[in-house]
Amino acid sequence: MKVIGINGSPRKHYNTYKLCEKVLEGAEKSGAETELINLYDYNFKGCVSCFACHLKKRNDQYVCSYKDELKEILEKCVNADAIVIGTPIYYGSITGETQSFLERLLFAADTYYINEKGERVSKLKKQIKTLMIYTMNVPKEMDYFNGEDQLKIMRDYITNIIGPCEAFYAYDTCQFKNYDLYLNNMFDPKHKKERLEEQFPQECEKAYQIGEKLLD
Repeated sequence: MKVIGINGSPRKHYNTYKLCEKVLEGAEKSGAETELINLYDYNFKGCVSCFACHLKKRNDQYVCSYKDELKEILEKCVNADAIVIGTPIYYGSITGETQSFLERLLFAADTYYINEKGERVSKLKKQIKTLMIYTMNVPKEMDYFNGEDQLKIMRDYITNIIGPCEAFYAYDTCQFKNYDLYLNNMFDPKHKKERLEEQFPQECEKAYQIGEKLLD
């Protein structure tokens, strides 16, 4: 069993990365082989709308045809049993690299065929379980994208095209080691430090437990 982790944050070894890492550790505990990939280490584009993946003669091709540094990552993902995708929330949405990755992953596996239930038909012959991890520096009561509706749109596409998709939210994360160095009067540095030391370890433990059951 294979689980691919995708860190869609430009930062390594911080909130998003660590939560992805903990999920993978839990999956390893349950016997899975895992790999964690940092998207920002690679040079790639989003979908270039060439439509090569939707040609009839390529009906059995479900990996994006565009050749850049993302192609090998996409191949690993479609051959995995589960994908863990972590992203910070910037201005109410996932990072640009995460969006570009998902465009390429989903569109090549998608089709413009509709089945008898009115659902789009996927090229994939199996279901790949996906977990989206969202981190954001605002507390839940300041959630600026109207609950999870905006983010759920992408999860619905993931569910319809590659398999069931769940979500894990981490609110009120600590962004800086020293808040005094930055333009800020919105967030209390003392609270953020306490939050990092007390709440974040609990979220890491929850992520680990999710990973243990990811392939159930």
